[in-house]
Amino acid sequence: LEGTVSIPLRFAPLGPGRYPCKILLLSRYDVRVYVIEGIVNEEEPEAELLFKTPAFEPLTQHIPIKNETKKPWKFLVKIEGEWFYGPPILHVGPGETIQYPLTFKPILECEIMGKLTLQNEVDGMAHVVEIDGIGTKPLALDHIVINCIVGNVTDKSIIVPNYTKSLLTFKVTSDLEIVWGNSYITIEPDNSIPYTLHVCPWKRGDFRGAITFSVKSRDEEDSQEDTDPEKDISSQETPSDPSTIIFEEYSDEKVKTLKIWYHIEIHSSPAPPVDTIELHCTALETTCIEIPISNSKGRIIRMDVKLTSSAFNGPEEVRLNPFECLNYIVWYSPAATGYREERTLGSYCNLLLILC
Repeated sequence: LEGTVSIPLRFAPLGPGRYPCKILLLSRYDVRVYVIEGIVNEEEPEAELLFKTPAFEPLTQHIPIKNETKKPWKFLVKIEGEWFYGPPILHVGPGETIQYPLTFKPILECEIMGKLTLQNEVDGMAHVVEIDGIGTKPLALDHIVINCIVGNVTDKSIIVPNYTKSLLTFKVTSDLEIVWGNSYITIEPDNSIPYTLHVCPWKRGDFRGAITFSVKSRDEEDSQEDTDPEKDISSQETPSDPSTIIFEEYSDEKVKTLKIWYHIEIHSSPAPPVDTIELHCTALETTCIEIPISNSKGRIIRMDVKLTSSAFNGPEEVRLNPFECLNYIVWYSPAATGYREERTLGSYCNLLLILC
């Protein structure tokens, strides 16, 4: 501009930091002072942090920020990298050291590279930290305990979340044959819905397994399911309503690998006896007992038989063809007189024995 003159300045910093400077201009008629400050940020990130955690398990790292000046600092925080979270603003008082909490919570197996930038509004300095996140195989989202009775159907509600921004349809599988339910469920973005699991054990005892919800796309071939050790959970009496099954072509390819699973522990108690058989017999003699059993299923079933007394003798296993009826034969040889109450666990019959 007319009446002005440019003064060439050369700024050659040796390293990152703040470089305050004053320029004094003197003339016969005027004195002027210009305050100039140079701010140099690191070319490379000041630090590198690695986060490694199972999917759905948050991992938080506290990053110390120290203010050695006499002025309060205010940082604007920018986080680059999916599934990294932290406060957008950080205040650090004079002489204070504040821990900035950076959290990594992946929702599937992945490897994410990102960057954390803390921009100081007071002096203009930017602190940059390179962040890498590794999401490993997810742990069980919950441990579900179900108490039930042999032969009775018990319903258990499971809350299934969708942490993504996409409408997802999950295929449901389980490695337990005594549970079933709808084979597909559809969940809105950022939402959770209850899933009803039906349990009906055929014998008493403790059973442990898993139920898995995995995203299935339209183009996934059913032949791939044959190699999966887990079974379609709807193989029993409650198939899914086809109108509720929605397949999406997901824009994010990573979503196709999303999997949620729950550990299931089932405690099955004996049912009341099917029948009570009263028997009169003589000690030191052998008596034959016939117990009628039947198979109401359209498939072959195998029953394990447990006799609660050493005086009983009979097959330890019974095999029934579809809709077959037969008599299970138990041989009883009492060694002493008296009254006994015994039970055969295969057919759940009480035996009231009066021994003469």
